[in-house]
Amino acid sequence: MSLVKSASVIAAAAVLSALVAGGASGSRVADATAPSFHLVFDGRHNAALLHEGTFTSSAAFCTAGTAADVSVDSVSETALRTFSCAGAAGGFTARVTPLPAEHGGNGVWQIIDGTGPLANLRGTGTWSSTRLSGALDDPATITFRSTWDGVADFDVTPPSIDVSNAVARRLKRPKGAYTLRLVLALDDAVSYLVQVVDPRKPKSFLVYKPGTTTGGTVTRSIRLRPAKDARSMRVTVTASDAVGNEATATTAVRLR
Repeated sequence: MSLVKSASVIAAAAVLSALVAGGASGSRVADATAPSFHLVFDGRHNAALLHEGTFTSSAAFCTAGTAADVSVDSVSETALRTFSCAGAAGGFTARVTPLPAEHGGNGVWQIIDGTGPLANLRGTGTWSSTRLSGALDDPATITFRSTWDGVADFDVTPPSIDVSNAVARRLKRPKGAYTLRLVLALDDAVSYLVQVVDPRKPKSFLVYKPGTTTGGTVTRSIRLRPAKDARSMRVTVTASDAVGNEATATTAVRLR
């Protein structure tokens, strides 16, 4: 069994859309040891129509400051935003998505990096935004207030994840169907995502299933129907802890 573990940026992006986005509906595992985090961002547009403004927060390590988008991914509508703390040397960077909803709507945030004394700050949560002024057909006139809630902590240690067993068995009925049995070992309360693909078609998912656990051993039994000529499957399990640290385990499973 080939097993690869990493805290990868690619996995983080995948789970941002599949799990972090689910935070608005409560799918992310709550961690009682992670301090709550509340932030209010009063935003407007700069000349390039990127969001910028001032913020206040509940965190003693950064009670107020200024923030500005440094880049926007137009496909995922995700912004990278830097936050500079007033009167302090440090700051942090967060992903904010979906960016257009900041003019009035809801979304998710994830603190992915920090500087100075906040270098190890990480966090995740949801936001709700209200347009204060301006017209939607004239973005330069818009001002808005975005309220963030979630958790943040000085923790950059990814969770431990291991696929200790992965077996696929053919079913008598329906024809061509298999049951995939996975045994996962996880050391922490996490959200996780199971993805199964035919290695020949890595962009087409046979399985895309999220889950949560408080830690320990997790057994999943998943029914799937691979292509008739498939000989193996690639199983990837990505785990994310309460503040967004990621770990990924990948293994190949032969079809019997």
